[in-house]
Amino acid sequence: MKKSTVGPLFSVVRLLLFVLFMMQLSGCAGRLNQAAGSYYAGQPHDALAILAKGDNLGQRNLLLFLMEQGVIYHDIGEFQRSIDVLLEAAALIEQYEVISISEQTSSLVTTEWLTRYKGESSERLWVHTYLMMDFLQLGQFDEALVEAKRALKLVDNHPDSLKQTFFTRALVALCFANVGDNNGAYIEYRKLADVLSDPTPVAADLVQLASRLGMSDEVDQYQPFIKRPLVNAKAELVLFIANGRIPEKLPGNVVLPPSIRFSFPYYRDSMTPLYPLDVRPLGTSELPVISTDMAGVARAALEERRARIIIKETARAATKEAISQAVGNKQGDIAEVAVRLGLLLLEEPDVRYWQTLPGRLTLLRIPLSVGHHELQVTFAEAKPAEVSRSLPLAPFDVRAGERIFQSIRF
Repeated sequence: MKKSTVGPLFSVVRLLLFVLFMMQLSGCAGRLNQAAGSYYAGQPHDALAILAKGDNLGQRNLLLFLMEQGVIYHDIGEFQRSIDVLLEAAALIEQYEVISISEQTSSLVTTEWLTRYKGESSERLWVHTYLMMDFLQLGQFDEALVEAKRALKLVDNHPDSLKQTFFTRALVALCFANVGDNNGAYIEYRKLADVLSDPTPVAADLVQLASRLGMSDEVDQYQPFIKRPLVNAKAELVLFIANGRIPEKLPGNVVLPPSIRFSFPYYRDSMTPLYPLDVRPLGTSELPVISTDMAGVARAALEERRARIIIKETARAATKEAISQAVGNKQGDIAEVAVRLGLLLLEEPDVRYWQTLPGRLTLLRIPLSVGHHELQVTFAEAKPAEVSRSLPLAPFDVRAGERIFQSIRF
């Protein structure tokens, strides 16, 4: 008796419809991409309006929606709203530490796009980094220290991939110093000095803190690295400078016969250079800066979990091969071929990422006189462009002993 093809054809149609849905899920036309496009077109409020609509494909991208809003609110100076959404993001990250077994099981057959985006370790660190900056600019130093300690925990858990997060490490040390914890600040500056190629940017802090703590050997150790005489300034401006954009996360694929496809994400090979900076009319071009190449850290974080990606990809390939053979044995060769094709198309790497992040974060500390200041930051691009751009800082008054925080983004 001839085997009916109705059942197999129905199964194939269902599978292909599911493939079409998954292609929509992993496609480029989502609200996150639209929001990033508006943001980089100089329309941050339009980007926020798009993000406010929420994820049109469930809660899989909720963390990304919150993180994108957090950066945009920060960049337009709405620090409290940035805090609100980033604290929600931080709580969600903690919740995601408990992995859903059913979610992971379904992704073994289909694709990582079915899972909730949990963020790379670098992105989780930058949630706390932006929270520190937000709290500091609102003068909420105790709250900033809470985020600093959370950031420290992440760095300790990922010592290799997060080793070069110099900006965040300097921010952590500054948070300890702001609340008068000289010992905590010294420890963090000392750890930062150990990972910097040259301790010059933190030498003055280490000498001052070591002197207060009565550590004469450390004073002698770091004194030679101070390139400029210590200035007994009455006040200080701490400037957070963001420029460029984080590189795109792209899909990588390896296809093996008959229908095995391994997929993996990677970041586009690019870096935002550290261009010369000056704050005029003060003339700060010789002041040491502490800067983080965000792309390098992102790649290191992704590389750190490569082994887990390979293990899961291998398990997924074995599972799909078993399913294909089982369908072929039960419903015939045509059905097996269709299933193999559908499962092959489903194998799309998860290239979701935090798109509004800058390519570089730089910290510049500027000694100030007491009084009113109206400053602008000049940013000189490298050759062959030979272009200088300037952005004004919000005018401010500073009192003796006060430390002012401001953020700008080129």
